[in-house]
Amino acid sequence: MLDLENLLEIAIKSEIDAAENYNKMAEMTGIYLLKDKFKFLANEEMGHKNLLEKLFKKKFPDREIVLPEESKISFPEFRTDDKTQLSDILKKAMEAEKMAADFYKKMEKDMEGEEKAIAKYLSSMEESHYYLLKSELEIAYNFELYDEVHEMMHTGP
Repeated sequence: MLDLENLLEIAIKSEIDAAENYNKMAEMTGIYLLKDKFKFLANEEMGHKNLLEKLFKKKFPDREIVLPEESKISFPEFRTDDKTQLSDILKKAMEAEKMAADFYKKMEKDMEGEEKAIAKYLSSMEESHYYLLKSELEIAYNFELYDEVHEMMHTGP
């Protein structure tokens, strides 16, 4: 069973990794609105990291944060090419958020009191990102259908 200190360190590392992944996704896509969404999510993850660091310092004022070298949450590999659909990109991001939420839910089962509440909070943060991406996925399906029906969609004036 992990203690609160280890949970916070794992969570901080996870948020850093998630932000890096979203920034990579933003760089890989040429779709401006999706790029903007991924940057927003990267900023959200960094905000969570900052919040967790503040909580760590409050709980353990005399200790340094020691991040694990490897993330305890394995994110799906993300690659795109010219044929990658917008919906596929969003599904990968959703998968990563689901994995993170599930990781924290498992931790929650082994914890009590404050540690349990923090694990539950972390899980709900990741789930909120999942549902944000899910709503974008519905829009993406419509965009892809429009793109298929209207060949001249991307031609300029």
